[in-house]
Amino acid sequence: MSQRGILTDSIKSFTHTPALSVVETERFSFFVDPDRLQLGIKKNFIKEVNSLCEKILSYVRYLPETPYKAVGFNFGYELEYETSILQKIYCPGDKLESLFSENFQLGGIIKYEFSGFTVKLIIQPDINEKIKADFNFHYGLNDNSDIENIIKMHGEAMAESRRVLEELVNE
Repeated sequence: MSQRGILTDSIKSFTHTPALSVVETERFSFFVDPDRLQLGIKKNFIKEVNSLCEKILSYVRYLPETPYKAVGFNFGYELEYETSILQKIYCPGDKLESLFSENFQLGGIIKYEFSGFTVKLIIQPDINEKIKADFNFHYGLNDNSDIENIIKMHGEAMAESRRVLEELVNE
């Protein structure tokens, strides 16, 4: 991978077995098994996020015979809140307070379509007066799918996740 320019940092750890391969650098973790190709950012997310797409594309171009089945993007956010986002939007008055207590927390799962992706948003309350919002963008591939153009939608998917959160928080 370093010879092909996919991972240009020095490799901190490398594991390769018939079942999986894991490569760790200072900034990235790269995981491959028969069902998944995953590239994650370990630090400097803001600085590194734009390089993810090109690194994955380099890998896909290097192995064009690989039968990819899906493309997925995951974005996780942690937000501070006074009242649960979902509680502000969906709960009528004091109904849930009377069912549980005045200190209840609300979470939920929202599923919708975006540019051919099925998006699942999981909103979970946290114990530190924060809320976790995890987006999963899933695109099922078929023989005619243009995997490169779908991977290039990473930036659009990230912008969509931010747009949704901004609208939920500003309700």
